[in-house]
This record gives sequence, C-alpha cells and structure tokens, in this order.
Amino acid sequence: MNSANYSRAETAYKKGDYVNALKSFYTALKEDNASLAPGEVGLLYYRIGNCLLKMYTFNEAAISYQKALEDKWFCSRAAAQVNLGKAQLGLGRFEDAVQSFNAALADNSYTKPYQAQMGLGSAYTKLGMIVDAGTAYRNAALDERNPNPPKALMSLGGCFMALERHEDAIETFNAIFEFDPQQAVAQKAYESLGQAFCAAGHYSEALEAFDRALEPGSFNLSAPAQADYNKALQASEEDASYPAANMAGFDTTNYGDEELEHDPFFETNGTSVYGAGNVPTANDTGFFDVQESELVKLSKKQMKGQRKLRHTGLKIVLTIVILLILVLGAAVFAYTQGYGWPTQEAVVSGIFDANARGGDTTQYWVGATEEEQQVIERIMDMVPPTTAVDIIYMNRGMGSTEAVVAAQLQQGGTVRYQIAMERDGLGWKISSLDLFFASRQ
Repeated sequence: MNSANYSRAETAYKKGDYVNALKSFYTALKEDNASLAPGEVGLLYYRIGNCLLKMYTFNEAAISYQKALEDKWFCSRAAAQVNLGKAQLGLGRFEDAVQSFNAALADNSYTKPYQAQMGLGSAYTKLGMIVDAGTAYRNAALDERNPNPPKALMSLGGCFMALERHEDAIETFNAIFEFDPQQAVAQKAYESLGQAFCAAGHYSEALEAFDRALEPGSFNLSAPAQADYNKALQASEEDASYPAANMAGFDTTNYGDEELEHDPFFETNGTSVYGAGNVPTANDTGFFDVQESELVKLSKKQMKGQRKLRHTGLKIVLTIVILLILVLGAAVFAYTQGYGWPTQEAVVSGIFDANARGGDTTQYWVGATEEEQQVIERIMDMVPPTTAVDIIYMNRGMGSTEAVVAAQLQQGGTVRYQIAMERDGLGWKISSLDLFFASRQ
C-alpha cells in the first residue's frame, strides 16, 4: 500500500506502539480512502483489528475484523476469521469463536490451519467439550506446518487430565521431549508430567519428573503442582498407596501467547508480525501460560528433516487414543438407540428356550422375589414349550423396548406374544409378557 500514513502505522506496530499504530491506520482509512486499491479497505480494518486485539479491546477488534470480511476483495479472509475467533474468545462468545475458527479451516488456501485448530481447542474447552478440544489440539500437533507442536501437546495433555485419562496424559507430555524443547518449555512439561504421574498414582515417577523440572534451580512449581509434589513425597516416604490426585488445580485452558495472524499479501518488507493470540485475562493464564519467547524456535528446514521420525510414535499413540474415543462414542450412540448386551433378541430367545427345557426363566425378568416368581410362573404357564420363535416387531428405546413375537407350536400353528422389556445395566430384562391380539391394537 502506497501511503505515508500506512507506513507510519506499520512502523509503530512493529515497535509495539499499538496506540499510535491504531491512530495512523485510522488516518489512512479516512484520508487515503479515495486512492485505496481493491482489498485495501479490508486490509486497513484488519490491521486496526490487530491493534485493538493487542490492546485487549476485544469488542472493537471483533467489529473491525467483521468489517474487513465485508470487503469482498480482501484476500486473507481465513486469517481474519482466526483473529476474529480470538477476539470472540476474549469476549466469552465461545460458540461464535467455534464458527469463526471452523470458517478459517474451511478455506483450503489457508496455510496455517494449526492456528485455527489451537483456537478451536480453546473454544471447545471453555464450552466444556473436552473430547472435541482434544481432537483439535491433536490436529494442531500433527500438522507438519506447525512450528510449535509442544504447545499443542501441552494442551492435549491437559484435556486428557480433565478426562481423567492420566496414562494418556503421561504419553502426551512425554512426547513433548521428542522435539528437544528449550529449557523453560521442558521445565513446564516436566511439571505437567509430574502432575500426570501423581494423578495416576505413580509417585516415584512423579517425584523424578518434578525433580527434573526443578533441576536448573530457576523454576518454581505452581501451587497445585507443589501440592502434588508434597503428596508424592509423602507417599514415597511412607511407601503407601494413595488415591488419585484431585485435579481441580489443573487448568486445561489453552490460553497464552499465540501468533497473531498478519496478512503477508500486503507486507511491505516480506516479514510477518507476531503477537498476542488467544488473549487471556490477567487471572486466566494458569497452566498453559507459556510465553512465546519461551517456545521452541526450530527452522522449517529442521522441522522437515526431523518431523517424520519424531511423529511416528506420536501419531501411533494419538491415533489409538482417538480411535478409542470414537469407539466409546459409537458405544454411547448404540446405547441411546436401544442396543445393549445381552440384546433384546437374546433375552426373548433365552426365555423361550429356558421354558422349553423346564429351566429357570426368572433370570430374564426384572425383579425376581418370591411373590414375583409366582406371578412369573403363572405368566409362563401361558407359553407352550417351543424354541421356534420369530420376532415380527420391535420398537427399541434407550430405556424400554416393546416387541411382538410369534411362537411356533409343536402341534402346528402360532401364538403371538407382546413383550415389554426394560434396560438392566447394559442389557435388557422382561417386565411383562402377554398374549397379543391384533384386534386390541
């Protein structure tokens, strides 16, 4: 952009003088409007949004990003969506933030999807959707373009801790060390690893991890970590078994410094500007407050040369974990749809088979006290011995099921029964059985 106002604004921005940068961007928008090229109005609103976000003025920043997106010629729409999502996080509008980050991910031209995944993880965490947050952090960690996988892994480990999957958290925190992190990052990772070991009841390993965190002598454990350290020390001294640690002090929020998307298309010097991202409040940094200056500074050449080898074990572990989550989700879905074990079909077949053999049928009924057994015996007297049973209708529900079955009589003909079943743990048991007459229905 050929504008003295814009150049002054860029210079001030790169010096961290966001107040004067903001003034100059506004001046450029007002005074240079007539000479602006297509897309440059969006660019100016985008830069204004970045200044406001740096100044934690979230509402005005969000409005500026929305105005940038209204310019149909503005190129870096995905980057604006990511920063809009970060402003919405700062405003507590977490569902809106999810939409913004997903909009960025839907743009195939976006070259930094890991940024949107990290933001998505933050939003889902704030919404209490920890499994979805973990999936987003996993995607960020496995993105080959991500220059900082340890931060994504730290957040993923926090999700596992929140889900009380402490062994998975241990594996994830250990994976951070495959990236040869700088000392400050390594110390924070060892502290996290110590908390995970303590939560899992592995107290000797917890002490070793805490000691590694404290080794250089320039690191202080957080209050929750210090409490876990004391618990692990006491358990080690007494050689006793303690219950899993209370994780109330373990913050899973992915706040801390992130790269602020800065549109490279209009850069005047070929550089990008980095700054505050997931915009924490002063009291909301907690466990994941790792400063950008502390993060691993690996070149893309190093990452390309080493990432494949480093990711092999990580991908296997995280893929298995995600598969387990998917299997659990499928099981929950099946449960809500009325499926279980033993199935309704198995219960129906079992009661007719037991009756035909003269065996005990009470095991298939809900409740079997002495009085109830007498009622059951009277009901089963209506059922002639047969194992040839066809289910001709079944209406499954999460807690109850209705079925109509046809029993083939040994002397010929069929008798239909209406059976009601209730959920019994994961399986089913019969609550009533009666002759079925179509004329009643």
